[in-house]
Amino acid sequence: MKKSELVSALAEETGQSKATVGAVLDALPKVVVKGLASGPVTLPGIAKIDVRHRPERTVRNPATGTTMRAPATTVPAIKPVKALKDAVAGISR
Repeated sequence: MKKSELVSALAEETGQSKATVGAVLDALPKVVVKGLASGPVTLPGIAKIDVRHRPERTVRNPATGTTMRAPATTVPAIKPVKALKDAVAGISR
């Protein structure tokens, strides 16, 4: 689903204008990042987003076989909630 399709579907479902829905959708990433500064963020019915700290580690370049040190990083961790898992279990493609 493309962004325009998502905006249209949300506008139809909520009765809001496409402009309003688009503005909310555009603001969502910024709000989530700000929220992660104080703890996990839950998108009800979709996912729980948290921050994980990955320590420094040794990695290997698969093409050359050489090893090097990868620095410690902070990455987002997204875990789907049970409601979404259950809903998706019934979908067949």
